[in-house]
Amino acid sequence: MSPVLELDRIVRRYPQADGSELTVLDSVGLGVEAGETVSVAGRSGSGKSTLLHIAAGIETPSEGTVRLGGQDLAGLSDPERSRLRGRFVGLVFQFFHLVPYLTVRENVLLPARIAGVRRVPDGEGVSGEVGLAADHLLAAVGLTGRAREPARRLSGGEMQRTAIARALLLGPALLLADEPTGNLDARGARVVADLLFRLVRERDAALVLATHDLELAARAATRLRLRGGRLFADGAAKPAVSP
Repeated sequence: MSPVLELDRIVRRYPQADGSELTVLDSVGLGVEAGETVSVAGRSGSGKSTLLHIAAGIETPSEGTVRLGGQDLAGLSDPERSRLRGRFVGLVFQFFHLVPYLTVRENVLLPARIAGVRRVPDGEGVSGEVGLAADHLLAAVGLTGRAREPARRLSGGEMQRTAIARALLLGPALLLADEPTGNLDARGARVVADLLFRLVRERDAALVLATHDLELAARAATRLRLRGGRLFADGAAKPAVSP
């Protein structure tokens, strides 16, 4: 089987006002297998978010190849990339991105409504009604009792737990989490981290986690650092997967 995610010689440059270019990612390579957990640690501004955006097909690299489930994103139109991302990738962000006036349950159901999906895999991989899947996920993240409340009434930790449930609704093979605990206090961060790793393990999903929190990064099976635009194995002096 193909890796869930393949990044091959990824370069990302941004034009500057003076006519020069800023290289944020420099010949980055990464392969992620089904069920694998990978952390990418690095300082703020090191390019972690750019890396995840490219992995999801949200952003296009200046050079290199991105494959999701063996599918080369360069050969897809924008709508095709969006459809693939919607079914194959779950996204969790630092600032939650919930719709504040929708209920917690309605926020979890948003990916299915956008995609026009009525049946999705449940926790055991069996197809079921999307509403039932949402209810199962809300129970898994401990928010059944808040399901009918507007999202704006939740604490930061509860918002992130809702965002994780939303990201997992369609049974993605890959979960991309960008600083998922960066906006939480220590207790909330611990709860969210425990939940994130437990749920991806139960669903055999791959996880790529970008964080500046070294304690969180250490929980992943594969630990990488992004420095100077290149990926290094944790503690290594030479690039881990870049040529």
